[in-house]
Amino acid sequence: MAQAILLRGGAGGVTSDDVTAGKTQVLQGYKTVTTDSDDEVAEGTMVNRGNGMDTVEFLDAYWESKYVARMEQGFYAQVDQWKPYVAIPYAVLANGIHLDANKMLDTLQVAGIRGNIRTYGAWNTASEVVNATWENKVHVRFEEGYYTKDGNYKPAAIVPYDVLANAIGIDASKMLSALNVLGKQGQIKSINTQDNNYRVNKSTSFGIDNWTDRNNPVFYVDFPHGNGYYNRSDGHPHVCIDAVNLGTAGADSVLSGQTATSVQGVKFAGAIQRWICTTGDVITALGGEGFAWDDSYAGRGRGIVMKIPNKYFIQDANYAFLSSPNLYPQNIREGVNVNGVVGTMVDYSVGRPVFENATFNALYVGGVANKDFPEARIYRERTQSHNNYSKY
Repeated sequence: MAQAILLRGGAGGVTSDDVTAGKTQVLQGYKTVTTDSDDEVAEGTMVNRGNGMDTVEFLDAYWESKYVARMEQGFYAQVDQWKPYVAIPYAVLANGIHLDANKMLDTLQVAGIRGNIRTYGAWNTASEVVNATWENKVHVRFEEGYYTKDGNYKPAAIVPYDVLANAIGIDASKMLSALNVLGKQGQIKSINTQDNNYRVNKSTSFGIDNWTDRNNPVFYVDFPHGNGYYNRSDGHPHVCIDAVNLGTAGADSVLSGQTATSVQGVKFAGAIQRWICTTGDVITALGGEGFAWDDSYAGRGRGIVMKIPNKYFIQDANYAFLSSPNLYPQNIREGVNVNGVVGTMVDYSVGRPVFENATFNALYVGGVANKDFPEARIYRERTQSHNNYSKY
């Protein structure tokens, strides 16, 4: 505060030369002689700012790591216990210290400016889930903001199962029924073909497929459980059918040189030998053997039987041949049919006289005589009749 020198008792005056304060160093409203008042009493020009005022400028004195609040020149007085002050308006302060609401939490307010950064808790549902296949990752997006811990638990973006499953393309129809991923239960049934004594996968639908490729027919077997995952502990799942469905033929039912599959085995060789005719369609009796025989099995009477090989397949033959060099009409009694040959030999026993010392030609003669005919090789039976005649 400037000082003023007052005259005393009218004795001698104080001149401007006697003082050191100028008008600017004397408060407005107060008068005194000043260095610049020409020995006259003058009113001071120092503005009384009272207890304080708003700053006129607020700046960053970064070179001194300080902020500077400028104020108007003047006198600032303490009012009671309140010391002088300079007030910094919020807007001036915020601008001076470079406040940015976009860099402040919404729980923080500085100089009248509240932060724009939203504050979240530790547990928040993700806003978006993206399957970033180009980098083999899943991107979990969450809202911009500040996330706090929950005790020892760090903030988390929560992704519901169904959201993540849809994002990464979980398809239950392509998963085993024993698998549950993100709440989606697999739909593919699993069949262990080893179950039920290896017969759980036994099919009743099978056959020959000769229509999809006529040049390469295949034997097909439908899987009885339809679409599914077929497995076995040894890595060789199988499908089966009852072997009897393939037939019951054995090697003794299949021609030699051929193969067959049945309940007896797979692609086994046939054992039936072939008896092939090379003489038209009439094959010769085996070994040329045959004879007349009275049927004792079925009562079919007398016939000619011919030998054939047992358990053979007769091929290219419609008939069997047995040589009969004497089977001619002249050797058969006239009118008698022997295996299709009708005899022409005249029977002289019919209406012929009895003779003695007769001669013979090629005709058959029936009668009685009391002597042999050695020149014709005709001999009497050794059993004679009561008249001592013999039959020829």
